[in-house]
Amino acid sequence: MSLPPLAAADLAPFATLVRAEGGKFTTIPEVLEPGDVPGQHAFAVLCPQPVDPQAISITFLERHPHSTQTFVPLTVGRWIVLFAPTLSDGTPDLANIRAFLAGPEDAVCIHRNVWHAGLTVLDRPAEVGMMMWRSAAGPAADGIVFELPAPIVLSV
Repeated sequence: MSLPPLAAADLAPFATLVRAEGGKFTTIPEVLEPGDVPGQHAFAVLCPQPVDPQAISITFLERHPHSTQTFVPLTVGRWIVLFAPTLSDGTPDLANIRAFLAGPEDAVCIHRNVWHAGLTVLDRPAEVGMMMWRSAAGPAADGIVFELPAPIVLSV
């Protein structure tokens, strides 16, 4: 699968590109959207290790039914952003996956309940800020994981 760079119009069904508009102060309300269950916003710094850009293997997708999820690169090279639409039965539409190549300047707010790959970085170890709504019911209520029947294989 070929990976185009991120573009706001391509992300629109799945996520919002987090950028200032016209070089001016810009509010991105999706980032701080409250969840639809009791809980609170949480901010964490994730530290993923790089994968081989010639052999990227995605083995699961996840979605967060109660929250958007925002990734803000702190120290990162290139990274993968992958989405899948949702079928009527709630599972990911694997025939219509969209994948993009993001860079160190690309922050993304994934919309609520959107199937996406876990954070996958290339080039070097990374630090990425992540914000989402955390359910008061605990981590098990925050996300749904779908194990893929066969890995999605990408290369850049």
